[in-house]
Amino acid sequence: MLVPDDLVLCLGAIGTATFAERVRAARENGFAGISMWMSHYDEARAEGLSHAEMRAILDGAGVKLAMLEYITAWASGPAEREAIAEETARICGIAEELGSDTVLAVTMAPAIDPAEATAGLAIACDVAAGYGQRLGVEFLPWTGIPNLAAAWPLVRDADRPNAGLVLDSWHWFRSGPDPDLLRAIPGEKVIHLQISDAPAEPEPDVVAETIGKRLLPGEGAIDLPELLRILDEIGRQGPTAVEVFSDWLRSYPPVEGARLAAEAARTVLADAR
Repeated sequence: MLVPDDLVLCLGAIGTATFAERVRAARENGFAGISMWMSHYDEARAEGLSHAEMRAILDGAGVKLAMLEYITAWASGPAEREAIAEETARICGIAEELGSDTVLAVTMAPAIDPAEATAGLAIACDVAAGYGQRLGVEFLPWTGIPNLAAAWPLVRDADRPNAGLVLDSWHWFRSGPDPDLLRAIPGEKVIHLQISDAPAEPEPDVVAETIGKRLLPGEGAIDLPELLRILDEIGRQGPTAVEVFSDWLRSYPPVEGARLAAEAARTVLADAR
C-alpha cells in the first residue's frame, strides 16, 4: 500500500516507450509507483511480455503498479450483471497479477441512472474483492458522473469497503470545486489523488484539453495547495499521482518528461505543507 507522500507516475504523461523504459523513467525520478491504462498493458503484451515478466520488471525496479485503468460496465447497472462481472474479473485479475490493489471505475456515457450505477458498482466491488482490489470511482466533467457531487453518492450508497473515490485535480477544477463537500467525505474514501494544472479559462473542446493540454502542477490556476490541505485535513488515503496529459511533456524522452513531472509535483507538495 502506498501512502499519500508516495508519488506515482501516470504513464499517459510520458512519451512512447517500452514497458521497461517507462518503469525505468519512474524509478530514476524517485516515483514509488506507476499507474497505467489498459492500452499500456496491451502494448506491453504486444512486446511479448508475460504477466510474470511485467511483474519482474516492476519488482526489480522497486516500482509498484498503483492503479490499472479502467472498467466501465458497472455504470449500466444490474441489467448488465454478466458484463460487469466479466469485465471486472478480467481487469482485476490482471491488476492482481501485476501487484496492484486498485482499479479505476469510470463511465464515458453522457448520462447514467444513479440508482442503477450504484447497484452496478456494488456488483463490481464484490467481484473485485475476490482479487484483492479496490475500485476507485473518478468523475469526468463531460460524462454522466460530471463532478464530486455525482460521484460521492455512488460510492457512499454502494456501501462496499473496497469502493472509493479517485480525485483528479484537473476534473475537480473544470467541474467546479466544492471544498465543503470534500471536507464532509471520510478521508479513507479518497483512495487515489491525481494532480496536474490548468489555465483559468477552459478551451472549447474540454476533452481535447484534458487529453493533451494539461499543465505541470503549479503552472496554472488550480489552487493545488488548498486542495492538498483539505485532503490532509480529512486524512485521505492513498498515493499522489502526477497525471499531466500534455503533448508538450510527451515530446520529451521518458526519463526527462518524468523528471519535469516529479520536480513540479514535489514543489507543489512542499508548498502545501
